[in-house]
Amino acid sequence: MSSVNHTAPGAPSAFYRRHWSLTLWLTLCNSISAFLLISLIAAFLYFGLAAQLKEQNHIFLLDEVETVENLIRVQESVAPVVAEASRGHASSVRYVKHYIRVLEPNGAVILETPGMRELLPAHVFQAPATSGDPGVDRTRYTADGRVMLYTSYLVKLTKSGRQRIVQVALDVTNVEEILVGYRQKIYLALSIGFLLCIAVSFAIARRGTRPLREMTDIVRRITATNLEERISGKGWPRELNNLADAMNLMLNRLEDSFTRLYNSATNLSHKMRTPLTILKGEAEVALSRDRSNEELQDVIASSLEEVTRLSRLGESILFLANAEMGKFRMERSLIDCREEVEQVIEYYWPFAEDRGITFTCEGSALLMADAALFRKTVAALISNGLTYNPHGGTVGLALRQKDELSGEISITDSGCGIPPGEVVKIFDRFYRVYATRHMDPHGTGLGLPIAKAIMDLHEGSIAVESVHGKGTTVTLSFPALSAAPNSCC
Repeated sequence: MSSVNHTAPGAPSAFYRRHWSLTLWLTLCNSISAFLLISLIAAFLYFGLAAQLKEQNHIFLLDEVETVENLIRVQESVAPVVAEASRGHASSVRYVKHYIRVLEPNGAVILETPGMRELLPAHVFQAPATSGDPGVDRTRYTADGRVMLYTSYLVKLTKSGRQRIVQVALDVTNVEEILVGYRQKIYLALSIGFLLCIAVSFAIARRGTRPLREMTDIVRRITATNLEERISGKGWPRELNNLADAMNLMLNRLEDSFTRLYNSATNLSHKMRTPLTILKGEAEVALSRDRSNEELQDVIASSLEEVTRLSRLGESILFLANAEMGKFRMERSLIDCREEVEQVIEYYWPFAEDRGITFTCEGSALLMADAALFRKTVAALISNGLTYNPHGGTVGLALRQKDELSGEISITDSGCGIPPGEVVKIFDRFYRVYATRHMDPHGTGLGLPIAKAIMDLHEGSIAVESVHGKGTTVTLSFPALSAAPNSCC
C-alpha cells in the first residue's frame, strides 16, 4: 500500500530535510559558480586565440596566393614560382611552410613543391572559380599527423591570355600544436583552480556561518532558568543581526510569559490556599466532636460557598487560557448595546441600592459582537465600579456610536481610583491594588484581565484613566467588523 508524503506550505524542502551542512552546501554552490566563471573565461580566451590564429593563417594563405599570382601573371614564367616554392619548402625558420603547385587547365602538373604530391595530391583540391578568386580555405589532416590549410585559384596570363591553375597549401601543424598546448595548460589551470575554488569557498562559507554557530551555542545555553540571556554578536552580518533581534524579541515575550506564569501560579496558590484552609478547618472542627444537624448544615453551606469560589476561579482561569491560546469559540451578532447594558444594570441594581449608588446610562450603539461576552465585560467593570465606590457614589455608562457598527462604551465611577504607578499592572492576572484589598476580601483579581481578553477576541481595545481618590473611567472600543452575524472566531 503506497503512501503519499504531503509537505505543508512553508515546510523545509526534502533537500534540507536530509540534514545537509549549510557550510558544505555553500562551499559546493560557490565552488561550482566560481569554476563555471573561470571555465567561461578560459573558453573565451581559447576560442579567441583559435579564431585569431585562424585569421592569421587565412591572411598568410591569401598573401602567398597573391605573391604567386603576381609572379605568374606579370612575368608569364614559372621560374620565379619555382624559386618561391623551393624557398618555402626548404626554409625551416618560417612560422609555417607553404607548398605550391602549378597545373595546366587539363590537369597536367607544370611544377610543384617537392613532397607535395604525397601530402596533398592534386585531386583533393577543389576546382578553381572561373572568376579567378581563391576558393574557400580547407583543412586536411595527413597520415603523419600534419595539418594542412589549402586552396586553389585560376590565373590568367596578361600577355598570352593562357590560364594556369595554382594550388597553394600551408603547413599549420605548429599552430595546431600551439592550440593543443594551450588547451593542456587550460585544463591544468582549471583543475588547480577548481581545487582552489573549493578551498577558498570552504573558508568563506566557514567564516560566513561562524555567527550561526555562535548563535546556536548561545541559544543552547538558554533555558527556563536563564531567560534573561540575550543573543548579541560583534561583526555579524545585517541579516543575522536582524535574526538575533527577532529572537531577542521572542525571548522577551517568553520571559514575560514565564514571569506571568510564575506570578499567576504563585497568586493562584495564594488564592486557593484561603478557601482550602477554610474547608479543611471547618471539616476538622465538624469532626472534632458530635455536631447537631443545624451545625453540620452550616458547615456544609460554608463549604459549598468556598467550593463555589474555587469553581468560579477555575472557570475564569480556563477562560483566560482558552482566550489567549485562540481556542475560544465566539459567536458574533448584531447587538443593541443599550439593551445589553440595561440588562446588566438591572442585575446589579439591588446591590447598588443597598450601597446607595446611583446608575446613569447615556447614548446608544449598535455593534457586531458576542452578546454573552459583551455582557460579561460590562458586568466585570460595573462590579468593580460598585465594589470600590463609597456609599452614595455614582456609576455612569456612556455609549457612543462611531463609524458603522463600531463604537465605544465608557464606565465611570466615583470610587477610590488607582494610584498612578499601578495602572499598568491592573491587567495582570490576580493583581490587586494593595490599598483596596480590604474593600473586596474575596476578590480574585481576574476581572480586568478577563475584560482585556474579551476585547482582544473582538480585536478591540480597553483603556483606563484614573485619578487616585476621585474615580476611574474604563473605555471599551469595538472596531467595525466585516464578519456576518453568527460568524465564528
